[in-house]
Amino acid sequence: MDLLAEYSDGDEEETTTVTKKPTLGAVAKALSRKPVAGVDQALLPVVDAAPQVDTLGLGTVAKWAYNTADKRILTNPSIEALSKPLQGPVPEGKVSLEQSFNNHQMGKVEKMNMSKFSFDEQYLTFHNFGYAANPAKNFAEEQSVVVSTEAVHQEGRGIYDKAQNKRQRVAGPDASATGHKAHPDSQKWGGFVDGEVVRKQLEVEVKAREEEVARQAEEEKAVEGEERETKERTTSIFHGGKETDYAGRSWIENKTNVTKDVDDKQCFLPKKWVHTWSGHTMGVQKIRWFPKTAHLLLSAGMDGKVMIWDYHNQRKCLRTYMGHDQAVRDIAFTDDGRRFYSVSYDKNVQYWDTETGQVIATFTNKKTPFCVAVHPDPSQQNVIITGCSNKKAVQWDANTCSIVQEYDEHMGAVNTVTICEDGKRILTSADDKKMFLWEMGIPVVVKHIAEPTMHSIPQIVKSPDEKYIIGQSMDNKIIAYEAFGRFKFQARKTFKGHLNSGYAITPGWSADGKWIMSGDADGKLWFWDWMKCKNYRVLKAHDGVCSACLWHPNQTSRVVTAGWDGQIKLWD
Repeated sequence: MDLLAEYSDGDEEETTTVTKKPTLGAVAKALSRKPVAGVDQALLPVVDAAPQVDTLGLGTVAKWAYNTADKRILTNPSIEALSKPLQGPVPEGKVSLEQSFNNHQMGKVEKMNMSKFSFDEQYLTFHNFGYAANPAKNFAEEQSVVVSTEAVHQEGRGIYDKAQNKRQRVAGPDASATGHKAHPDSQKWGGFVDGEVVRKQLEVEVKAREEEVARQAEEEKAVEGEERETKERTTSIFHGGKETDYAGRSWIENKTNVTKDVDDKQCFLPKKWVHTWSGHTMGVQKIRWFPKTAHLLLSAGMDGKVMIWDYHNQRKCLRTYMGHDQAVRDIAFTDDGRRFYSVSYDKNVQYWDTETGQVIATFTNKKTPFCVAVHPDPSQQNVIITGCSNKKAVQWDANTCSIVQEYDEHMGAVNTVTICEDGKRILTSADDKKMFLWEMGIPVVVKHIAEPTMHSIPQIVKSPDEKYIIGQSMDNKIIAYEAFGRFKFQARKTFKGHLNSGYAITPGWSADGKWIMSGDADGKLWFWDWMKCKNYRVLKAHDGVCSACLWHPNQTSRVVTAGWDGQIKLWD
């Protein structure tokens, strides 16, 4: 039908003559050929050399954010595009995409070049007149000026301004607009600030300064009086007959040769109650063995006293240390046992001589210390770390009674401080239900141990081989971690059954590391197998809370417990 459409009547159509320019080659043949209707349109599509381009959206593409890690940019972006925040999926554990490119804890620090003249000008303006230009790159219009919190803000003044004339208006509605204080004795216009006025102002300032110095002196004197009163009333009572024996040996020396049978024999669970040490008028919070020999037992009571007991022979109290006003929270021997530290609710840390009972040093940071840990290196027995109520773990030097370092990342009171890996690392736990790992002397957290299911851990104890630690969790469990390397959580090592919620009960290890023990709120003593995590024995130890328990390091079946009934009991 398309071919029939080519034919038409000659009468109806008007013929027109078109003059064409002569063409050569294949172009002429192509032009002379008549197009075939329908065929050429289907097989030969028309190509538009200048199509209509939609520019809508090009501005959005041009404003895409650029990666800050790129070393080169092949386009010419605008400042708006360069400063635009990155967009896309945020990796797990990150708050934003820009956090991956931060080189500082507070963000990204960039180098900035500034002339010495400009820096000195802004520096002097900031410290003299209380304001300076904002050094940031991007800030809002109202944040163009940074205001000091120490110097008085004098807007509009600069370091190159002339000194203002002392002639001023003394009174009047606009007297305060000049920035000067009104004359206290005149109500006239156009007064002068003469030498007498300046002298009066200086006298007032001098008098205020003298009152401040006197007040500070009274405070220092009061503190010295309290310390002197503490030292004067600090007494130590020796309950034995003589402090030395016939051979001149001190009472703290070990005179019994007890064979150590832990290396070749395993520990056994105690069965019966053997002895009771009585002397504390209130509950006993902590007990410690004398290092290595364990022939003496040191106890910290809530009556403010620290007592040392004889484990062999007559098993009586040998000396009482009375230096604290309130309950003693924790105690710790030095490496040789000749000295020990005690911390109390009276906010003092006291350094004692075990033999003579004298206080070597007393220091405080006005915060309540909850625990104390001594450095394991024998040459650094003067370095201790206390966990305080101000959310800090404080490192002290006992020789100078000064603070060496503060570890202040916790959000709650620090309950325990455990020194691991031969003094290289510190593990702290606090009321914020977190455990932080630190490098010794560096107040930067190396590892955060925190889970949504974790509870507060008020007591932590290391194993005898120092490979594991156990913690008294406040959900009536004892949990375990590695004490080295990554401090991995031991999920299978969970010990249950006892009731400890709300009490800082100190757990314990057997000397061979086979048994785990802990007291509870009902006064019972629980024993678990370390490998099987199974409870094997429960003893009724105390009438109140059983607050602490210790396994004798040299005798395989001897256990000592302490409770809030004021008694210390020996079990075999």
